[in-house]
Amino acid sequence: MTSNLVPKKQPNRSKREAFDIYDGEVKIYRTTSKIWQFQMWISEEQKYVRETLKTENREDAIDNAKKKYIFYKAKIHNNEKIFSITAQELRDHFLIYVQNQVENRQLSKGRLMNIKTYTKHYLDFVGKNTKIQNIDTKKFREYLAFRRMKKSDILATVVRNESITIKQMYAFGQSEGFLKQTYILDFGVIKVPKDESVREAYTSEEYKQLTIYSKNWYKAKDVQNDQEKYYRRLINDFIILMANGGFRTQELRLLKWKDIKNISLTEKETFAELIIRAENSKVNKNRTIEVRRGDVFERIRLYSKYTEREDHVFSAYIKNTVIDKKHLYNYFNKLVSKVKTKFPGFDDTKTLYSLRHLWITMRILAGLNVYDIAKISGTSLQQIQHHYDAAQSLVTSRKMNKNTLRFDSHGNVIIESEDS
Repeated sequence: MTSNLVPKKQPNRSKREAFDIYDGEVKIYRTTSKIWQFQMWISEEQKYVRETLKTENREDAIDNAKKKYIFYKAKIHNNEKIFSITAQELRDHFLIYVQNQVENRQLSKGRLMNIKTYTKHYLDFVGKNTKIQNIDTKKFREYLAFRRMKKSDILATVVRNESITIKQMYAFGQSEGFLKQTYILDFGVIKVPKDESVREAYTSEEYKQLTIYSKNWYKAKDVQNDQEKYYRRLINDFIILMANGGFRTQELRLLKWKDIKNISLTEKETFAELIIRAENSKVNKNRTIEVRRGDVFERIRLYSKYTEREDHVFSAYIKNTVIDKKHLYNYFNKLVSKVKTKFPGFDDTKTLYSLRHLWITMRILAGLNVYDIAKISGTSLQQIQHHYDAAQSLVTSRKMNKNTLRFDSHGNVIIESEDS
């Protein structure tokens, strides 16, 4: 079925024959052709729908026109759009909705950034000018292969998360009447290998290698200017705080000076009490924590130009705004390349986020309460149990090894504990 989009102004066509039905809501006409045509004004969308009735017979044309009228009226009654919007338009509408959710503190800024990224991949997949009603739902079965063609090492977990976001965008489109309620995306089955859910954490040795190099990187001879020196110092301090605070990357990047409530010095080290604001957290909840290495914040104050309450701790060099992710990751990747050269055994596939995994893993290995770890790191107990099972298994096996199990002469089991 082909629908032509025409403005309210009547098309300047010479109609040899024309008459109305439904009190003028529908016009049936024909021009030089003998085939009858259908025209109906859709006031909700301020456009005409115009289609062929595929017949030369007047009575058949009226019957066909009545069916079309009922069809379009039903769509309007169900709040469905007659004219399909493009994939780009769907994304634009969805992002406006999501932005409002962020402003109303229903979603975090981090989630907004993810949605922007995921839906950008969606546009690359379907084409930004493609009419969404013309996309075969089964086409999305090709999405996993498409993403792996673009990025060969992408994890199935990431693709599954992208598919969930795209489905949410289409559910939004249905609620706005852009799509039929019966339109269901079919991504097929995106299986996530069990080993893919294991969080890759830096080892304590890798962290040591990383910081050995990073702490003096800003003093290296290849530093070209003050801006590069600044970012090299900043990435070093970012790494230290990630490993000592268990932050998500976005949480630390968006931290402001006003969020640091107190810095206290003990005999051995310095602590910082700070708040992670809900709008910056993945779970959209405020949490107040105390972290080691509060001295790092004091150090940043000495070399940063922007240290007022509303300024970001990790600010850009040239202007008073938060450091963008591109600069952050570029300098981290440059650093990792240098560390890999100095320490060939260093795993350069791990990311900044792996420092959060290091924080969680080390606390599990220390035997701390898993519920407390989940609460302080802003995640769920289920997430800890699911993604850090290897570390928990190691702790359990160590506890078991503290007991000696043997059998006496009668075959009875005797357990002797180191503590007994």
